[in-house]
Formats: sequence, C-alpha cells, structure tokens
Amino acid sequence: MRIPKSMSLLRRMRDARLRQLRRLGPMLGGSLVVFPGHSSRYLTDKAAGKTRTLYVPLGRLKEVERWNKNWQAARQLTRELSQLQRAILRKEIERDRP
Repeated sequence: MRIPKSMSLLRRMRDARLRQLRRLGPMLGGSLVVFPGHSSRYLTDKAAGKTRTLYVPLGRLKEVERWNKNWQAARQLTRELSQLQRAILRKEIERDRP
C-alpha cells in the first residue's frame, strides 16, 4: 500500500478502512482443510502452541467459508490501518516538534 503525504488523505483512507472493517460481519479464524480420504472439511487453528481441529458439517461449509474470508479481510484491513495510523502519528509528531 502506498502511503500518501497529505494528512487529510491519510485520515480519509483510515476512516474508509474502519468503515470496511465494521461492515464485514461474523469472522472465524483458522484454516479450512480437507484430510485425505475424507469428504468433510475441518477448521484448524493454534491455541497454546497446539493445533485445534473442528469438524465443519458440509451443510455449514459455505457459511464458515464466508466467516473465514471475513477474518482474512479483517487481518488485511488491520495491517493497513496500522500503517496509516503510524504515518498519521509520525506526521503529528513532526508537526509538534519545535
């Protein structure tokens, strides 16, 4: 992502990403996987250094996939928000220097 120099543009970009984040809806982190020899799907993630596995019924697969895509989008948006906010802070610090 290209970081603009204009403070007003930085703020508008930040606010736009905050609006996108609010509209995402339900989120579910992890990876959807298929184990060899199985037709069903599983959601895996790590907790306390151990892999957790959750069976996902095929009837709920589309819903869980949407939640997982929302999670991935939220992660990307928060990375961008952090970059934008860092640039805003940097500019405010430079402005306040004597």
